[in-house]
Amino acid sequence: MDGELAGELYEELGEIWCLTFVRGVDAREALRRFGAYPDTIVPRTLGDIGELRLSFDAGYPAVAAVTDVGGWAVVLEPEGFEAAHTLLEAVSAGTEAVSVLRHDYAAARFGHAVDGVLVTGFDPDWPHRRWGTEPDRHGVFAEEDDERDAAWALPLAAGIAGWLPSLDSVREPWLSAEFDPWFTPARPTQRLRGDDSELHAAVEGAGAADLRAVAVAEVRRIAGLLGVAGTAGLEEVLRAAAGERFPGVPVDSALGVAVRGWLREASRASWSLNLDRHRMSEGERQRGYLFGWFTAALRGALEPDPLAAAHAALIPLVNGPVALKDPVARGAALARLRR
Repeated sequence: MDGELAGELYEELGEIWCLTFVRGVDAREALRRFGAYPDTIVPRTLGDIGELRLSFDAGYPAVAAVTDVGGWAVVLEPEGFEAAHTLLEAVSAGTEAVSVLRHDYAAARFGHAVDGVLVTGFDPDWPHRRWGTEPDRHGVFAEEDDERDAAWALPLAAGIAGWLPSLDSVREPWLSAEFDPWFTPARPTQRLRGDDSELHAAVEGAGAADLRAVAVAEVRRIAGLLGVAGTAGLEEVLRAAAGERFPGVPVDSALGVAVRGWLREASRASWSLNLDRHRMSEGERQRGYLFGWFTAALRGALEPDPLAAAHAALIPLVNGPVALKDPVARGAALARLRR
């Protein structure tokens, strides 16, 4: 693989980006695997994406752009990192995917997943520390390899896929979409920690039925607090989850549209604090934050793994703002988990 092109591309894309190569899928399928919003799929340049990412009215959305050549799609997240931290395993279902993250203000990352399982992962700045089911699949690195430029991970990924997009290509419009991992099968990673050791121990020791019941109950409680319990489709998916059925929430369904709105409010509340503070009142901002906690809990309750579901759904009760903490709800959750 052309190391010079890789180095030029590494610099061309800026200080924060993630490139993900996905084998055997076309551009639209790659976007779908990222949780793309179908009504936002249009060609965009990097400049267009930059403007959209900073738009208060759009809710500062995550945006992915894609092209496909030679049997692989390559997805670019300008100023983004979801594939490296959240999506890689889910994106690789039934095939394989390789991602490279550059982040000059946090850890870089290389990842290679096959059919939903991470095979190899490492920080390109510290390649002797590796993880995955086959951590040495792409070489055995010693501590002296930590001195190399982090850009070396890009030709490694491109060597697996067999190609890199050219500089001219990335300067042209690519098919792109707003997206959110909420609409993918990516497993929630939130876990209760030591902040409430009693509740944590109860969750770890409970049976599947009680874990699911507590997760669903907590989402219903928060939905009631926010006044959204009557949202079309919400009670239906919660009843399905309570019965261990997981039909998913299509992004273009009535509930999917509502979730998109809640996610937008949460993103707007967070990003506008530094970019457009004057465009939200403090009350609006706090409500946006609450929707961020709620959407994470809801996605957790809809996770097929009941232990992961309970952990994610109970996070607001333990670590959320005062408005979401409730001693009565905590006591009820403990009682159900311990029975």
